[in-house]
Amino acid sequence: MILAISMLIIVYGQHVYDHFVAARFVPTSKIASVHDNLKLTWLGNDLLYASNPSVETGQQFNVHCDTTERTAAILGCYYKRSIYLYDVTNPELAGAEEVTAAHEMLHAAYERLQIWEKNHVNSLLEAEYAKIKDQPDIKKLMGYYSTNEPGEFDNELHSIIGTTVASISPELAQYYAQYFNDRATIITMNAKYNTLFATVEAQSTTLAAKIDADGPTLQSDLSVYEAKRTVLTNDIQTFNQRVKGNYYTSTSVFESAKQALLARSSALEAGRVSLNDRVDAYNALVKQYNNLSIRVNQLNSSINGVSAPTPGV
Repeated sequence: MILAISMLIIVYGQHVYDHFVAARFVPTSKIASVHDNLKLTWLGNDLLYASNPSVETGQQFNVHCDTTERTAAILGCYYKRSIYLYDVTNPELAGAEEVTAAHEMLHAAYERLQIWEKNHVNSLLEAEYAKIKDQPDIKKLMGYYSTNEPGEFDNELHSIIGTTVASISPELAQYYAQYFNDRATIITMNAKYNTLFATVEAQSTTLAAKIDADGPTLQSDLSVYEAKRTVLTNDIQTFNQRVKGNYYTSTSVFESAKQALLARSSALEAGRVSLNDRVDAYNALVKQYNNLSIRVNQLNSSINGVSAPTPGV
């Protein structure tokens, strides 16, 4: 009986303690909103609330999270059995706090796994990782964790797969189902605000490439135009001087020289108009790029919790 009781305490003692702590936790309105949007099971609820979650502004957040996780889209940390979330106020980034809370709650869940459970879960995670390891975002993100958080690879993989990867093995999906009633909701929220960053970044990259490609060509064509304008101006001055000096003794020669200058002038004017249109279009691109840069800065300032080495999940 003593052995049986001891085993029960080992297996269920932490769950009982978490349930007791969670029941006594009084969430702020913001934490309550995050909690409601996550659609957690009773176990997920206990893990979240037992971790005393709080939403903090930059200075407060950095005190707790400065030496732990640093990613662009995971704006939180699980530190000393507490969850800290960065206060994201930009409405374009709706869902960021929920995904972060789910990510950190899964750290709490992983920490509480018994050794035999952890070994089995790790095998499921690593099998799943083998399918997605070459995806650029996953590869970059997990490379960061391998370098900066040695020994935490499976722990981070546990949170990342649980909150960002839609299609997983049935057994792993069943495992996560003990924490989430609707994991797909979290996947969707994550994809939505990460897509925003990806879209803005892609637009910025495309504009920058076009500006870099068009700029030198436009500058070269402007230089050619200026050279032609200078030559034509000199030739017109020469023509006028010759007219004053009675250089042209034949009306036909005079008219021929005059028409040639008029044709060159007309062609040059058409070139000027075309160049002005190209300059206007180029300046519009630069303005669009600058405005997009302002938006990027606004988005980045919205997630300015901890310096971010990589856009991730």
